[in-house]
Amino acid sequence: MMIPMRIVTTLLAAMLVVCAAGPGLTQAQAPASGKKKAAPAAPAAPDWPANAAQSIYLARSTMTALQQAVETGNFTVLRDLGSPRFRAENTAGDLAIKFQALRLTGADLTAVAVITPQLSTPPFLDPQKQLHLVGLFPTQPLEIDFDLSFENVDNRWKVSSIAVTTAPAPKRQNSDIGDKDKPAK
Repeated sequence: MMIPMRIVTTLLAAMLVVCAAGPGLTQAQAPASGKKKAAPAAPAAPDWPANAAQSIYLARSTMTALQQAVETGNFTVLRDLGSPRFRAENTAGDLAIKFQALRLTGADLTAVAVITPQLSTPPFLDPQKQLHLVGLFPTQPLEIDFDLSFENVDNRWKVSSIAVTTAPAPKRQNSDIGDKDKPAK
């Protein structure tokens, strides 16, 4: 099933609007009338582990960058979206080699833009304060499994590691298909 690019673009734009401020989303307050404006506060630490919407956004945006890299063979943007450590440890060529098997399978990752990922564990911070998202996108005929880590850089989560594999998706149950395909009795 191909999803029209206009729908994908609209959905991605909507996600960007919702999550544009990143993990340190705060509301600015107008100063009370007649009072001096206070000095800006230091950026708040991210409120993580992530809430559901932020986790979905991070998983989708990272996977979309990977999808575009796999499709074009150009891993530069994926690398540039990473944390400083990620960029130091990976060249675009390294990433192309790392994801060569994914590219050779011909797996279509475009569905990650519209399918909600299923997290196998709640988002969590490890002892090094890395945010981890582990789960899958329930696509057919192959599901897309991911293990993503993010590092807080200037109050924004940047990819620090990415592991993605595909596996045959479980067969759908008759109850998943619906009653319309069943013969009438």
